[in-house]
Amino acid sequence: MRKALIAITCTVLTAGCADLPTDQQIDNANYGPYPENYKAIVEAYYDKELRDPDATLWRGIAEPKRYWIGNEMDNVYYGYLVCATLNTKNLFGGYKGYTTDALMINNGKVIKFVADGDWWGEKLCD
Repeated sequence: MRKALIAITCTVLTAGCADLPTDQQIDNANYGPYPENYKAIVEAYYDKELRDPDATLWRGIAEPKRYWIGNEMDNVYYGYLVCATLNTKNLFGGYKGYTTDALMINNGKVIKFVADGDWWGEKLCD
């Protein structure tokens, strides 16, 4: 009984883990087409996600670069990385200060949002 419990526990703990892609998988992955309208995609994403999108102060949206992100605890995402620097309002109506977020775009959609561009301790945006 004890061995069965240990085996089940090990299986459950490792089920959520993912392997990082090989160089061949990275080269052959579907990154989608280059998002020519990346600024509109990013702005539309924030329009849906922010409490007061009309009050957003934009400093800039960087051009997309082909990129992948992933780790053993999360999925692997392929697409075009876009860094957006903006200032948004907090719950009290005051501005929070400029931050730079990372957004992964694939096939015209944001497939992954990374607040402050910090992916598990790695800065995705300069």
